[in-house]
Amino acid sequence: MDEKEKEIAVQAAASATSEQPVTYRCYYPPRPAPKPPFTASRRDVLAALLLYVGGYLYVCYLTQFSQESSLGVKAALAGFLAIFVGVAELIHRSVPRSGESWVWLGCMALIALSLLLRDGGRVWGGDAVTFLHIFSVWWVLSRSGKLCEGQSGHLLPLDGFNGLFRFPFQHFFLRLRTLWYALTHLHRGKKLRSETVAWAALALGAAVVLFAVAVHLLMQADSGFDDLLRRIAAGICVELHLDWEVLGRFWLSLPIGAYLFGLLGGTARESRESVEKQGQSLLTGLAKLRRVPQRVWTVLAAAFALLYLVFFIVQGRYLFGAFTRTLPEGFVVSQYARQGFFELCKVMAVNFTLLWLITRLSVRPVREDRPTLILCGVILAESMLLAV
Repeated sequence: MDEKEKEIAVQAAASATSEQPVTYRCYYPPRPAPKPPFTASRRDVLAALLLYVGGYLYVCYLTQFSQESSLGVKAALAGFLAIFVGVAELIHRSVPRSGESWVWLGCMALIALSLLLRDGGRVWGGDAVTFLHIFSVWWVLSRSGKLCEGQSGHLLPLDGFNGLFRFPFQHFFLRLRTLWYALTHLHRGKKLRSETVAWAALALGAAVVLFAVAVHLLMQADSGFDDLLRRIAAGICVELHLDWEVLGRFWLSLPIGAYLFGLLGGTARESRESVEKQGQSLLTGLAKLRRVPQRVWTVLAAAFALLYLVFFIVQGRYLFGAFTRTLPEGFVVSQYARQGFFELCKVMAVNFTLLWLITRLSVRPVREDRPTLILCGVILAESMLLAV
């Protein structure tokens, strides 16, 4: 092999053993879709303004709750409920109304009537108002279609958390954002600069303060001018002094109104898919808790059923005396109706909690285990007797 051939062979070997250039490809994850800009319809703006009045009426009722028989307190409650229901219907009017929503609205109406028609004293203590709050929140969830299963079911604790805490506080500043949007889009639908609106609001506030100071100084400087303004104020039913009680109620109504609009407006801005996904996540987590043997729940359910059976045998004459129009010795009708009522309501709450645990934590579904299913039915029947 001559020198030229050796050189060619060496070059070929070198090229064969040399590293090939490596090509790197950069992977960029897909960017999430940008959130749509915040907008508010005229209905949203109207609802936000109405809840300033609703929040104030709510505070008026709660701060005078001990005077339930007064006409003003009843008017405050009736006005608040009218605004609350009206705003909810205004915001969710495009949502199909479920049949269940009528049930919760009816519960609200019955409790409200019991409060409005009472002539004196406090109704149920604070229990009536507590139930009125619960039914109001549940009606909003049902009316807006934001119950996790589309209807009330075994995800009730999650629905309660959403309605009482998540939706209102997640959208707590929604009313401010809605009104700010309205202010910045006043000029024929064109957006104004936020700085312009802020400076205009600051100038308006300063002008109001200075105007009030000027009026006060002029009234002090001249008695005739003071008398003229007071006569004009009396003619239009305006007091020329601050009512600190009214002012305090107004400041307290601001966070309450923000909470209420967070509930009503927030449910409208939550997507149905996100609520269902939240429910499915909880169901997936609960499925991992199905570890309690079926026989354990069977024994425990049998113990509860036997306990209530013994109670009925011992107290049957007292419990069902109303059907025979007989009263226990030493009782009057009102005392008989009240005795043990709330205790039995709590017992029913215990029963529903027990049934929820059995259905969620059993290794097998309750429907697939006949003894446990029968015992659950017995406990439900005994709960109905307790309710009667």
